[in-house]
Amino acid sequence: MTANEAQRQSAAQAAGAGKRLVRAIAVGNRINVAAAATEASYCAELERIVGLALQHVVPDRPNLLVLAEMLGLPAALSGPRGRLARYAHTAENALTLLALATLPRVLAARRRWKGITFAQALLLARADALYRPLAETLARLAAQHQLYIAATTLAPRLRRSTDPGDIRRWGERSAQAVYVPEAPEVYNAALLFGPEGTLIGRVNKVFLTPPEITTLHLTPGNLDEVQVFETAAGRLGIAISLDAFTPEYLRHLDALGAEIVVQNDANDMAWAGPGSRDAWQPAEWLASVFGSIQPVYEHLRYNICAMQTGNFFDLVFDGQSSITARAGTQPDPNDRAHNFIGVDAFVNTDTGEPLTGEWLAVAPWVEDDPICADPGLTLAERRERLAAVGRQLRPRGARANQYRESVISADILVEVDGLRFDDDQ
Repeated sequence: MTANEAQRQSAAQAAGAGKRLVRAIAVGNRINVAAAATEASYCAELERIVGLALQHVVPDRPNLLVLAEMLGLPAALSGPRGRLARYAHTAENALTLLALATLPRVLAARRRWKGITFAQALLLARADALYRPLAETLARLAAQHQLYIAATTLAPRLRRSTDPGDIRRWGERSAQAVYVPEAPEVYNAALLFGPEGTLIGRVNKVFLTPPEITTLHLTPGNLDEVQVFETAAGRLGIAISLDAFTPEYLRHLDALGAEIVVQNDANDMAWAGPGSRDAWQPAEWLASVFGSIQPVYEHLRYNICAMQTGNFFDLVFDGQSSITARAGTQPDPNDRAHNFIGVDAFVNTDTGEPLTGEWLAVAPWVEDDPICADPGLTLAERRERLAAVGRQLRPRGARANQYRESVISADILVEVDGLRFDDDQ
């Protein structure tokens, strides 16, 4: 048991029925296109990913497992229709080959919903593949291992059908059911499953990134429809990637009383390098994993961020998963075991404001921060060495796709029966 866990155990014992310990787990898996060769192999990959977390599961408290963003994406390439696409060199070519292989369904979607783009039509044509294997497998695993599981995929609004005609038009011939698109809008959707094996709820990402808009042609979710879920693992507010950076979104979760920010994430830029705002990427990420639990929010106390890694054709997914907690002080930047690489100050890179909080767990990156071995390095020298490693990890680099998978966990303390607790307890 770590010092943080021991402290929370003591707090829970002292508090009695007013507080509950919850085991928080984040898995940062490496995306694997080859594992999606068939629906069966994709489902086996999901079992493997959930299996990475099982050694962290404890039987005497609720267990909340957060998985990465875009977990359902490889399933779009499964089966004979995705065969050529799986061998593409770029994501754009993969989408083109997939569209050609599913052209009758793509055209059917465009006839049904006039004016939609080919990208939208393709995602609608593959809606069942993107949704059903992930949803059914994670629901089963949640029940089997008594977990709360949060993960994301791309999905329109759907209805489940066992009609043979619907299965023929939208699904796989061998399937007993199919999820049929009900409308043309496709979302980056988070699904939350409970230990009974049921879908507790869904949240559509509200604040989209430029590639989600210009390449995938996704539709932003409606902030007013975003819910907070009351569970035995706490009041959960799901904030997919950019949503967790956005004060408007966080204020909405806070107003609904969320305690825990569940941040499914897939950073599509090199982790060791400049981010979208030209600041050091890990430093930018502090604005979500710490920014979402600042004292300006009354109820938000914990952030659980699971980061996808790996090269998806020519696209890069990289980052460090983390679990953070509200605290009245800043973390120690010299604690290299609990920090993002290349970070020496805890400030919001958008606003310049200092960030307070506590690391409960941080996944290691591919290599340790160089300052661990050479304390005399300047910040610029540290970052350049890390960036050199990042370049090697990119497609066709010397260490292409050798990203590290990670599993981290921590015990967190949540309210019970509406009772809240103070920061100093």
